Amino acid sequence: MEPIRGDQVVPLHFFEDSLLVQGNNMAVSLVFDAVLDPERLRESLEGLVKQEGWQRLGGRLRKNTSGKIEWHIPAKFSAERPAISFAHVDHAIPAASHPAASQIPKSQDRPCVVGDPDDLEGLAWEPGLRVNNFTDKTVVVLQWQHVAFDALGMQYVVEGWSSMLWGKAAEVLIPCGLDSDPFHSLAQGSRPTTEEHVLTDRRVGLAGLLPWGLGSGVDMLVRAKENRMVYIPETYWRPQWEKAVEELRTEAIANGEDASKVFLTENDVLTAWILRCVVGEMGMNPERTVAASIAMSLRKSFEDDLLPASAEHPYVGNAFGWANVLVTAGDVVPKPLSWLARQVRRAINEQGTRAQHEAYYAMVRTSGLSCLGMVAWPKSAFPIGRKLACSIWTFPRLARV
Repeated sequence: MEPIRGDQVVPLHFFEDSLLVQGNNMAVSLVFDAVLDPERLRESLEGLVKQEGWQRLGGRLRKNTSGKIEWHIPAKFSAERPAISFAHVDHAIPAASHPAASQIPKSQDRPCVVGDPDDLEGLAWEPGLRVNNFTDKTVVVLQWQHVAFDALGMQYVVEGWSSMLWGKAAEVLIPCGLDSDPFHSLAQGSRPTTEEHVLTDRRVGLAGLLPWGLGSGVDMLVRAKENRMVYIPETYWRPQWEKAVEELRTEAIANGEDASKVFLTENDVLTAWILRCVVGEMGMNPERTVAASIAMSLRKSFEDDLLPASAEHPYVGNAFGWANVLVTAGDVVPKPLSWLARQVRRAINEQGTRAQHEAYYAMVRTSGLSCLGMVAWPKSAFPIGRKLACSIWTFPRLARV
């Protein structure tokens, strides 16, 4: 498609030009126990997109004559070409009387399944910003295409939006410039790696990937899909976290090590807990390998190298890598939760360095499977096929490396 006169045309970057993010719509829902002004929400988000460095978020995705997707960013936003898509629905009833809003999960005092996210789609799936007003609540849904930004990028967007909403436009940081791809050298391998990936000897090639892909494909076609939301209150996970830390500190003292260096995040413990819940119910062979793939942001690892400091110019785009935890099914349930949480933390610490990320993507390039997109990349670092019991992806709020 020919660009409109004056539009800035920007190609997709390395992390955007993949099957994992293209065509993948994301949505985050914010529920407020108050009736908010939809116009203020719209105006503040539009104001953010119009701020210096944020205009790409108002761009349009178009294919060029070669079939490649590009960003087409209007030189000036207008009513005909707005910065954001916006929809407002005033339901004029209490949320409890609405078929979808009444299904919004409520706080519980124990871990439990709290519903099916598909029950809420009547509130969510509207391009851009959708504001649902009820007489006692407001449900604000922000929808975007994954090519725009990842989970941490969303955090920067929400923070900037909040600043605009409170009249603090001067506090909004100018994002890292995206006219050029900061991860181009990582994608092309123009920087030599300094070490091998720690899981190099566990990688598989095409011969291992094909059986796994065929098995997963058949499973996706045949087995009915079910989505559920799980609620884990702090009153449950915090004691689990405190116990795990205390156990590891006691072990460190017994081994003559510095107990003050013991560190776990709540995500480490939650990931371990989820692994235990899943594996414990499957009754699998104790020798079978279990793999958990943890998504990590690359921002901190490449700060002051490929990226500027996030505190000055945040990277509002896609920049993610993976840490893969490999354990056997026989170790997941019998051993203490602290042991399993430490395996999660160790994987993040070992595989989350700049050198390991570079080694990982070098491994992808030489695998000959990069044409499949990033869907195959997390799998290239651990055994698959009959030896893979399950794969759990989590997104740590705190990935200290």
